[in-house]
Amino acid sequence: MTVTPHWSGRYIGRAHVEGAHDCADFVADVLREVFGRVWTPPPRAHAVRGRDAQIAALAADHARPLGAGETPEEGDGVLMRMAGRRRLAGHHIGLWCAPAGEPSVLHCQAGLGTVLHPLRGLEARGLEPAGIYRWTTRT
Repeated sequence: MTVTPHWSGRYIGRAHVEGAHDCADFVADVLREVFGRVWTPPPRAHAVRGRDAQIAALAADHARPLGAGETPEEGDGVLMRMAGRRRLAGHHIGLWCAPAGEPSVLHCQAGLGTVLHPLRGLEARGLEPAGIYRWTTRT
């Protein structure tokens, strides 16, 4: 029996380039390359809070939160924020996936590049999920 590697594996280690290729750019790349979905992030805001507002607004403009009882699917958006005292700032976006059945988020983070973290371990990494979203924009 041949085991096919999960699609997320080919992205691990991709660089995060401050001001040029951030979490939203990464999500747009994967949506296009893996899921055939065209999504264009807005132009970068100059301040962290401005970018935060943009990322938070993307949820309303391009996706809908999963309802109670809905099961996440590969490629759904995972909106995160900084855990703890800084939770009002630091919005971040990644993609839900489940390699080997483990609910995880694939995301591109400053200082780490592209990583795959189990959802259950995000807080230990300084992040907390703010919601899982189904994309509503068309391809």
